[in-house]
Amino acid sequence: MLEFGKNDNPSQNQNHNQNHTQGASTQIIAIDLGTTNSLVGVYQDGQSVLIKNAYDKYTTPSAIALDVKGQVLIGNAALELRHQGMPVLTSFKRLMGTDKKLSLGNKAFNAVELSSLILQSLKQDAEQYLGHSVSDAIITVPAYFNDIQRQATIKAAQLAGLNVSRLINEPTAAALAYGLGQSDDSCFLVFDLGGGTFDVSIVELFDGVIEVRASAGDNHLGGDDFIATIVKQFWMKYADQFGQNANQSPIPALEMLLTAKAQHVLHQFSTQESVNMLVQWQQQEYAFEFNRTQFATWIEPLLQRLKKPLERAMRDARIRPDDIDQIVMVGGATRILAVRQMVTKLFGRFPSTAIQPDEAIVRGACVQAGLKAKDACLKEVVLTDVCPFSLGIETGENNQFDPIIERNTVIPTSKVREYFPR
Repeated sequence: MLEFGKNDNPSQNQNHNQNHTQGASTQIIAIDLGTTNSLVGVYQDGQSVLIKNAYDKYTTPSAIALDVKGQVLIGNAALELRHQGMPVLTSFKRLMGTDKKLSLGNKAFNAVELSSLILQSLKQDAEQYLGHSVSDAIITVPAYFNDIQRQATIKAAQLAGLNVSRLINEPTAAALAYGLGQSDDSCFLVFDLGGGTFDVSIVELFDGVIEVRASAGDNHLGGDDFIATIVKQFWMKYADQFGQNANQSPIPALEMLLTAKAQHVLHQFSTQESVNMLVQWQQQEYAFEFNRTQFATWIEPLLQRLKKPLERAMRDARIRPDDIDQIVMVGGATRILAVRQMVTKLFGRFPSTAIQPDEAIVRGACVQAGLKAKDACLKEVVLTDVCPFSLGIETGENNQFDPIIERNTVIPTSKVREYFPR
């Protein structure tokens, strides 16, 4: 029997530490473990409350570095070293579920170990804010994460000293944040474009039920790819002046500098028609000026990749663009003007940005934490989700895949199918 989503508490059989205070034992924190930035919050006094880090910011960069003494630096402290030309590890969320290791100094880390450091930092921020230790967390994951990637996320949490009360899909969390205060029946599309992953979900709200109808996505498409496109165009223009071929990658220190500069000019595009990317390297300055029209041409392949999951999700949900009442944009990369323009053109209306794109997912996860803890301020909300990909087994002489649970089946679910050897 193949089951999916039946146990929404993967750590329920673990022994909880009995030394926590009563408040600590019932407090569940919510974590948005992102590719670029991560956030933590709680459901408190009838609302989602985001928790600031030691830098007085809600967002903690998902970045790891080593200082000159070999000590591990996390988040903002790590990014500060990037401006000094020191190596910094980022975007390792894309490697979750793989065996690939990243080197930092004379040490090698896999994605689980790096993610656990981020989770541990967020846990400490939450404990500092709450005034007591915490052991349980709701953690968000991309809807298109497979089981191996989800198990890797749970393992990272365990290394950080956290029991995972539930993994919740990122667009589902965003839907919870948007849909909780609405009383009218509606259908909305959650467009979740983060730093490294893209998810889209079709969600219906009716009679206190938030039902995910369909999900689709791309685990290797996000803001990092738009930044990489700018770096590529710069390198094509100036590679020969660095004594390299344009088909070769820049040396790591230069590539890190170019990435930081490209990220900065990408932010400028939200308010400026053209930008000038100034790069200083070995006492030389390189100016790379381009406008929105040029940028739109460069990223057209990425925009086409965004359209495919959109079309697949609507096809699976059997709805047309006119049936969608609201388009919800979440994830920091949705601030890219070309992305918003594409969505506006596709649906013939402006998307909703009622909640900060960076905060929507963690706010929904906070609500889920409140529901899980049976917070008295929350009315009973029924939240249904779907299995975003087909599950099955390999059969036959040609190693064909036989789906048993079809994608976008409502979970939890189970199905039995018998197979006989020939």
